[in-house]
Amino acid sequence: MRPGTALAKVVDESIEAAVVRAGRHIVQSTDGINDTYNRLVGLLQRQPNLSVRSSTSVLQQAYSTPIPIAYLASVLAGIDAATTVYEPTAGNGALLIGANPQQVIANELNEGRLAELATRGFRQLTQADALTYRPTTEVDVVICNPPFGSVKDPKLHTRRFPIADTWTTQIDQVIALNALSVMKPEGRAVLILGGKMGLDTDLRSQRYNTRESRAFYYLLYQHYCVTQHFSLSGDLYRK
Repeated sequence: MRPGTALAKVVDESIEAAVVRAGRHIVQSTDGINDTYNRLVGLLQRQPNLSVRSSTSVLQQAYSTPIPIAYLASVLAGIDAATTVYEPTAGNGALLIGANPQQVIANELNEGRLAELATRGFRQLTQADALTYRPTTEVDVVICNPPFGSVKDPKLHTRRFPIADTWTTQIDQVIALNALSVMKPEGRAVLILGGKMGLDTDLRSQRYNTRESRAFYYLLYQHYCVTQHFSLSGDLYRK
């Protein structure tokens, strides 16, 4: 099989779906957060690099959450068998490995990933644009790792979205705020969002200080009780 081909991309997607299924089995069969995390790290290390990008995955910014990070996000969100969960950009379901499928509302735009999610027995599964779609049911937890970056309109202009008293081109911000609107008043959320690159602390601070970033974080901190905000190394996404 030649690398970089459509068939290679199908193989990559099949491997990722299998890793998520295996990860869910590990979560269900292992006691303790540390042991579960370590087993998931071992699973990730055995996983081949999934580096093939198709025109569709590039267009939809379909980057996946490494399975150990997905598990920790689920733990941080306090997801258990009774927790109702909404995932607006569910992919192959990595962030839902700790959830009870009967309590999950999952949304995914990609056809292939939607078909994989359809095998999981989720309470509600939709194929809609997460930039605008909102479920009608409030949930205990919102968890997501939405696509980063910007998207184009039919005239190939970068789309801009209103946010506070300005606008943003960053679709992860728009998807996150849209998804949070269906969280219960006492609900919880874990959002994996695009960070600002750079090793220099002052430079990264300046990059967070743009008008659109300030508007997004102002809304986030004004309307929600943010208890933690930390950065993850991009190296963790190499697989």
